[in-house]
Amino acid sequence: MTSSAAPFPSAPKGFGFHPTDEELINHFLKLKMIGGCDHEVAIIAEVNVCNSEPWELPGLSEIQSNDTVWYFFSPRNYKYSNRKQASRTTKAGYWKVTGNDRIIRAAKTGEQIGKKKSLVFYNGRVPNGVRTNWVMHEYNPTFNFHNQRDFVLCKLKRNSDDELTCEEGGSSSNVASDFPNNVTEEDQLEAFLGVDEGYYN
Repeated sequence: MTSSAAPFPSAPKGFGFHPTDEELINHFLKLKMIGGCDHEVAIIAEVNVCNSEPWELPGLSEIQSNDTVWYFFSPRNYKYSNRKQASRTTKAGYWKVTGNDRIIRAAKTGEQIGKKKSLVFYNGRVPNGVRTNWVMHEYNPTFNFHNQRDFVLCKLKRNSDDELTCEEGGSSSNVASDFPNNVTEEDQLEAFLGVDEGYYN
């Protein structure tokens, strides 16, 4: 995590930070990758999410509030130095990708600006991992800049026990909810993590 002081140590009553997917990529992530604009994105902490367990991450957030969603800039982790294969393993477990990437487009132009991955955290190691209630969206940009810094933006949430069933070594589709059978787990995670609401509200 960066050493800068948190500009929002606690949120006032009625305050909420709910940026849209487009704002997360086209504003916050873009400025973080360009560099030199850290004061404009300081509300999101820089944390290597795989250096901590998911239950430790909320305490590292720049905003301490009653919200159950947390945002982080994370440097990319690669399994091999010469290959861009992501490593999402922690000491206690691993993040497992579920569903297909979702394309994020600019609302006005329709231009593709990024992709969003949905992940679920498992305790232990493959193939005997135990599914937990921790879920995350990982935002990856599709734009490139000269001398850009390599980050992804992560949106983390812990679901309540009655929202997400822990299933040991099972399929990642065992979500306890009232969703119809034809709704995919990716759609369910989208609902759990929240829809686009706009910036601060």
